[in-house]
Amino acid sequence: MSTPKILYRLENMKNLFKSTRQCDLYEQVGKKMTFMRKILDMLNMENETTKNNNIEEIIGNEIAAFFKNGKLYKLSPSDTENWYDAKYIVSDGIIYDLGYAEDIKKIPIPQFKRLEGDNYGVTGMLDYVLRMKSRYLYQRKEKELCSACLWKTTEMMFANPLCKWSKKDYERILKYHLLLGMDEEAERAKKYLESKGIIFIDHELQEMKPKTKKKSEASQRKKSAPKEKIDWREKELITVQNITTDDMQELDMPFMCNTEVKKYIHEGNHPFAYMEISGENVRIVKSEIKKMNAIIKESIRDYPNIPQNLSIPASSLVFQSPNYGYTRIMCTPKTYEGNKSKYPYTLYFCTDLSKRGNTTHGELTYGQNGDIQKAVVVFWRNNNQFVLNFKRADGKLTFTDMGQSKPTW
Repeated sequence: MSTPKILYRLENMKNLFKSTRQCDLYEQVGKKMTFMRKILDMLNMENETTKNNNIEEIIGNEIAAFFKNGKLYKLSPSDTENWYDAKYIVSDGIIYDLGYAEDIKKIPIPQFKRLEGDNYGVTGMLDYVLRMKSRYLYQRKEKELCSACLWKTTEMMFANPLCKWSKKDYERILKYHLLLGMDEEAERAKKYLESKGIIFIDHELQEMKPKTKKKSEASQRKKSAPKEKIDWREKELITVQNITTDDMQELDMPFMCNTEVKKYIHEGNHPFAYMEISGENVRIVKSEIKKMNAIIKESIRDYPNIPQNLSIPASSLVFQSPNYGYTRIMCTPKTYEGNKSKYPYTLYFCTDLSKRGNTTHGELTYGQNGDIQKAVVVFWRNNNQFVLNFKRADGKLTFTDMGQSKPTW
């Protein structure tokens, strides 16, 4: 007979004795149950020890992220493109399966400390990784797992002295619970945040709730009035003018929305909206580039006509330049009609473009789920150009061809 069945039968006996007021027997059964629970705890501890002694065997080919003191230091497989949707978390030597809510709840709050040679920045913090994991769980509508992940990451965010999270960052635990129809959890989250000094007023809460599908004003205008003949240039301009910082804050991005949206509008040039990259976003950009470099390395391995040492020099990226293009986030969150854009933002990156003949620039274009959907990387090496195009297929960013260079922003 298995241990759980023994406990189950003892529990039934306990209820029976309780109902018939046989107190002595009830106490004896209670003692037996306490003894059995101790045995169970010992078995669970033994199972945990066995599990953690066989971490590599348990992980197999799944994605796992290893943390020490709340900071990412290792990935398995080592060339993993996206650790935000890892199957396993190994925190301070203990493995946790993110496919089980109970395992997520067991992850202890780490003592966040900086690591020497840290290449991940904020993107390698355990609270940030779990926060991004909750996004994937939300998109798959895995309610219980998403809720467990939201609670765990929020607790960690409050305990993390290495990063100052904004009110907007804490919003997710409320918003996702509301959107998933988990109103009781949302109310609990609201009270928890209030106890920490983060208060959301009624208007903010209403904005988070699921919205009934309404036709945009532009589409309603289309039906009620004759079709307007608007030049594509005017449409482009109106679209850029209507983009706001709030639009960008609504998106699921690996980047922090820590700067205001700016507009480039000059007669004779294409207008565009963008966000400067500063603070922790510099590290996040370099982390995204590191992942892209791993994809490039793997992709060009079978093409001897492409130099095998091609790599985006993350340390040479330019984040400000008065005369040339520079690395920034291009903002395209909505269409002219006001609908959500298929590709709401793009990371445009470049080295010093004044060094003609030896530069690197390109674009990583993201989808609504926060994953890179397509990319183009342009290498100039000793006046020779190599243009690599990538597109997401079967859930993986894949090298498609060598194409033509696109104009720089």
